[in-house]
Amino acid sequence: MFERLALVAKASGSRVALAVAWRLAQCTHAQNLWTSEDQHNANGELYAGTGGNWGCGNRLCPMCSVTMSRASRARAREAVERLGWGDWNRRWRSLVLTMPLMRGADVTDAIARINEAFRLLTNRLFWKSRVAGGVKSVEFTVRPEGFHVHIHLLVLADFIPVDAKWEQKMAAYMTRRNLAIGNLQSEMKHCLRAVGSEVLGDVVVFVKDVRRRGERDNPHLVSLDKALMETCKYLTKSESWDKIPDEQLVKVAEVERWPRMFELLGAARCGKAKAPEASDNKTEAVQGGEASTSSIYHHGLSTSDDELKGDGKRPRSQTWRRLLVALSWDEWVGEMRRRIQRAQAYRKAQLAEKFPFARFKTLAGEMWGFGLEESLAA
Repeated sequence: MFERLALVAKASGSRVALAVAWRLAQCTHAQNLWTSEDQHNANGELYAGTGGNWGCGNRLCPMCSVTMSRASRARAREAVERLGWGDWNRRWRSLVLTMPLMRGADVTDAIARINEAFRLLTNRLFWKSRVAGGVKSVEFTVRPEGFHVHIHLLVLADFIPVDAKWEQKMAAYMTRRNLAIGNLQSEMKHCLRAVGSEVLGDVVVFVKDVRRRGERDNPHLVSLDKALMETCKYLTKSESWDKIPDEQLVKVAEVERWPRMFELLGAARCGKAKAPEASDNKTEAVQGGEASTSSIYHHGLSTSDDELKGDGKRPRSQTWRRLLVALSWDEWVGEMRRRIQRAQAYRKAQLAEKFPFARFKTLAGEMWGFGLEESLAA
């Protein structure tokens, strides 16, 4: 990916896209990636591990996207545990909403517009009367005619009619349960039009009931573990990036703040599950882009003494984007190398402290960890 991006960035003259390509190359470099032996979990069980000592935090990066997905999956599981398993009527459901084609919109515009339409949906009585909370992630696929955006949901909810047929069939049940009449297909289509989207076709909805372990050979049931994986795995689909046309790849690389690709919904954000509203979103999110890097790795970056505030606290270092404007290319590369080396040194020490009996080795051959100092000295 970074080789293709570098070529496209040079051809277009985009310094930001060229800088993103350079950072992707450093993140996936053999000196940054490691394997390990004898790491241990909370139960003391040993396992082999892999990882990186520094993360660029970009969504185009195959390494960092895996880290983002892992963090999102952990938050999703915590949300499910907070909300509990529900009851006979209100249960966990896994849904996929395939949005109509947005012709003429690039991928970030399409995601932002669909996110806004979904926010409107969650404020409608149709949603509030039946959904207590849940997890949402966004995926896109590239087609010759444009981008298709998919919303993956894992929600604790009462019956959700997906189309007019099921709305009519279950009208008596919804009335008895005091649920707002409507169906997900038409409600989402209305919200898309409300944000100014030209809707070419219907919203396609597929739903499964979630079981603790699922049931074999039943296409309408899925286990909780598989539902969590299905909801979060699309955050790592790097092949989607590979299919983006060259003319849009630079724009994608230049995005400073991505639309939300993952978020918790409703009561999943704030602890206890409340009953859905019978009649009558500050959301937590894993943000894309470089802003998320600090939540993935503690970089341990330092600043010079003259940058210290009067109270002795260190301010945040300038972002690489701001430095790219202020410095020449060679100066910027030099500063980035120094920051990455400091981050890598900090991460190595952090890993050695957390896993005192493990050995680590980068793909370039550098080793550190348990017993290496003694063996080298001997």
